[in-house]
Amino acid sequence: MARDLVLGLEAVLPDGTVVSMLNRMLKNNAGYDLKQLFLGSEGTLGVITRAVLRLHPKPGCIAAAMVTVTGYDRVRELLRTARRSLGQLLSAFEVMWADYWY
Repeated sequence: MARDLVLGLEAVLPDGTVVSMLNRMLKNNAGYDLKQLFLGSEGTLGVITRAVLRLHPKPGCIAAAMVTVTGYDRVRELLRTARRSLGQLLSAFEVMWADYWY
């Protein structure tokens, strides 16, 4: 998710005040996490002018798998197993129910 990739940001409020939260730490427990408010407000609280992003290297390979399971509990089990086995290599997980195909 994008919110996990933004470490810090700078924004300009409607009155022209510049708010700087250019944090480079992965986790900061020193007060409210205002950057999440700015990210979630989609520009209604202020305009984001600078951002510090957490970047990951491009994967060495890309693979896709289509798997059939018998119910929602099996979907959850498959996701847990995929997360445990693949870690950060797992970039997407989608579920399509049988009526989608018919």
